[in-house]
Amino acid sequence: MNTLTAPRPLPTRAHRRRLVTVYATGLLTALVVSLLRLTGTFDAVASGLRLPLLIVFLLAAAGVLYGTVHLAFPARLGLPQGRAADLDERQVARVAQANTVAYRALALTVLLGAESVLRSGGHLTALQGRQDAVQGLMLLVLLTLPFLPTAILAWTEPDAD
Repeated sequence: MNTLTAPRPLPTRAHRRRLVTVYATGLLTALVVSLLRLTGTFDAVASGLRLPLLIVFLLAAAGVLYGTVHLAFPARLGLPQGRAADLDERQVARVAQANTVAYRALALTVLLGAESVLRSGGHLTALQGRQDAVQGLMLLVLLTLPFLPTAILAWTEPDAD
């Protein structure tokens, strides 16, 4: 006898906002720890505080991974996903608005990165011992950009009726 399991109800707006909050908190915490490493402040921290900072960083990474796993599948969150032909006018407008905001954030990120390189006078030799921090920042950007439009939709989309 074949039985189907009952479908899960779609997450509420409050649940989606908690998910985005965990994701954003993880990203911001990982960003702070990476910037501490990049500026050399992490190296100046007393050795007794390094382990708690690393634990906070690992918890932030877990939050980011939790968020990316859920935000990778917008349909499971009750959010519009797919081609424009499959969506109604309101959904197309919401996706376009989320993409606009996300790519403005991308432009701001690129401009801030370019400004920081220009302010350093193009002398990247100061980063010789800090490639891990640069790689961490690049990873954060890569974990933010693809999921930012979905996070914006998850935060702003009303509950399904």
